[in-house]
Order: sequence, then structure tokens, then C-alpha cells
Amino acid sequence: MAEKMSDMIKKEAGVAKGAGTAEAVGNISLEKLLNVVKKRKDVSLGKGSKEALKEAAGTCKSIGITIEGKDARKVIREIDDGKHDSLVAGK
Repeated sequence: MAEKMSDMIKKEAGVAKGAGTAEAVGNISLEKLLNVVKKRKDVSLGKGSKEALKEAAGTCKSIGITIEGKDARKVIREIDDGKHDSLVAGK
């Protein structure tokens, strides 16, 4: 069975377990999060890379991991706005 996305994110962020509260317990770079997405692309619900990255960002929010020091909801808005398109495209 494939490793769960939340477990992969926690491993990349260097935390043992997610938060049980609203307080952040760790941080992950967008590049590392994209690597997790690429490893899990076969089981992602997202139709494309952007949607899969947003799915992973939502997982970060639910387990108390920030992305680039920002709340995951802000990063999801940035993805929607196209701010990270070059990273997602691999450029």
C-alpha cells in the first residue's frame, strides 16, 4: 500500500506528527511539497498538477504544516492566481 500523503508531508517537513490544534507544528517548502505530489500523482484526486498541489496544500492545512511559512489557504489562493505556475510546470 502506498504511503499516505499526510505521512509523506510530515516526513518532508521533519515533524513526527501533525497538529491537534490550529497551531502550526512544521513548515515545508513548495518544492518539497511538489515532490510529494509527483510521487503521489497516481492516486491524487486532482486532474492536473495545480489541482494536485492544491490538494496537498489542503492536507498541510489539516495537519498543521505551513508552506513557505504561510498558511496553506494563502498558498492555495496563490496557486489559483498563477503565482507558482512556473514551479508547477517545472521551469
